[in-house]
Amino acid sequence: MENKHQSNSNEVLMSQLPSDPKILKELNISDSELVIMRVVWSLGSTTADEIGRELSETYQWSPSTIKTFLARLIKKGLLKNSRDGRKYVYIATCSEDEAICQMTLSFLNKICAHKHANVILEMIDASSITAENKEAISEKLSSKNVVDEVTCDCINRLNCCDNN
Repeated sequence: MENKHQSNSNEVLMSQLPSDPKILKELNISDSELVIMRVVWSLGSTTADEIGRELSETYQWSPSTIKTFLARLIKKGLLKNSRDGRKYVYIATCSEDEAICQMTLSFLNKICAHKHANVILEMIDASSITAENKEAISEKLSSKNVVDEVTCDCINRLNCCDNN
């Protein structure tokens, strides 16, 4: 069920978003900010009070703490807000899938390319997957071009991955 403020403010907020949201170069957000973003992505548009209610059983964050996280996320360009009466309504500027993709790429860029396959294997081991997921992963892997050698891209070419 859509809240009154969601229907009123959604049009205003959507008009402020770029037609093709650009994935940010690097999502530099804390774990707590990511929790807030996950609520916003789930609800579509929301208020600080609604976020507080959604998180009240898991986190004991005060309303001012939630508003601080929201302000940081606006400053980082991940949220936009619009006034609706006495409250602000928040909406994400990028999709959860875009953010996950960027966080994954950012993480992979921080480790040696030699370690990427191990990370992928660990992610598969740590994940529950459906038959459909497994098929999609298999198809993606089958279509991936194979290289003869993965080039080490350790910092300063120290080749630290060769020492492990």
